[in-house]
Amino acid sequence: MNPIISVIICTHNPRPDYISRVLEALKYQTLPIEQWELLLVDNASHQLLSSEIDLSWHPNARHVREEKLGLTTARLRGFKEALTELFVFADDDNVLSPDYLKNVLDIFTNYPKLGAWGGQNNTRI
Repeated sequence: MNPIISVIICTHNPRPDYISRVLEALKYQTLPIEQWELLLVDNASHQLLSSEIDLSWHPNARHVREEKLGLTTARLRGFKEALTELFVFADDDNVLSPDYLKNVLDIFTNYPKLGAWGGQNNTRI
């Protein structure tokens, strides 16, 4: 099955404890893992994140390196690299609830004319 959702995390020199919690929360999403891809956009970090952060737990995960610093540039790179047309941007300190991606898919299915929407963040690292 091809992924339906692209989860894009743009980061620059992330705090290891924060990014670990973000990725750990993604492992427990109720939406089947085959239905979403994970892109970790390394936005000119001092160390290559591909050598420091293991994404092998996800069959549709990739590290993407963007050398030009800036959130907009990193997000545009995420758009370019994504395999889907439905994007979820999560910051490198956002811990998503286990049903977050399932809710995104439900909203997308039930409101097909909705172009963009945002979530509420109640969890702080």
